[in-house]
Amino acid sequence: MTIAYDTIAPSYARHRGGYAFAVAILNRLYGKSPGGPVLEVGCGTGVYAAAMAEAGARTVYAMDLSHQMLRQAPEHDRIAYLQGRATDLPFADHALDMIFSVNVVHHIQNIDDYMRESFRILEPGGVFCTATDSEDIIRRRTPLSRYWPATVPVELERYHDLEMLRGKMAALGFCDIDECEGSMSFPISDVEAYREKAFSCLQLISEDAFAPGLQAMESDLHAGSLHGTSELAFLWAKRP
Repeated sequence: MTIAYDTIAPSYARHRGGYAFAVAILNRLYGKSPGGPVLEVGCGTGVYAAAMAEAGARTVYAMDLSHQMLRQAPEHDRIAYLQGRATDLPFADHALDMIFSVNVVHHIQNIDDYMRESFRILEPGGVFCTATDSEDIIRRRTPLSRYWPATVPVELERYHDLEMLRGKMAALGFCDIDECEGSMSFPISDVEAYREKAFSCLQLISEDAFAPGLQAMESDLHAGSLHGTSELAFLWAKRP
């Protein structure tokens, strides 16, 4: 099933904010780079691009394939928005000091071409970072895996194994490869984000699998407070 991101862009803008822990990790990694221009690949509504600009990156490029996602992004005097594909990055060799993506790499069909393009346009010493979900993270997602267990096999099918990504990075010549995880918990006050399927995995399951989970979540929220967790695995490396 193809996800119509142009159609669901308004829901993403309303409900999908950035994670503070992710911003902190990305800023820390930017500090390991030469400190020049940054590119976010698959920026969506521009949440993390804006955070990098606010943190002091002098030039941030934010690219997405969805025109409507880009229309939802905030204007900023240090952000340039581009529509395009991860496998064809419109930059000269050694033009950027950091390239990152957050929960995007599983959408990219040709990972080798994306990493090869990233390697090409990074300055020596530049940082390449992929934030994604590991198998363990997918299995323990709250509330998604709790109320919609049908999302687990769907997500395991489309997300990439971290060791495989590591291997591809090493084969292309990236060095100093490392990883970490970040997480946060948050209160859930309503179910609108889930009702509107503002999480792509909910777009990929049947209505028969979705409706009972939504009903159960609404019932549990009515009975008391609910909390969710957000987690990401960060895999990064440098261009020698």
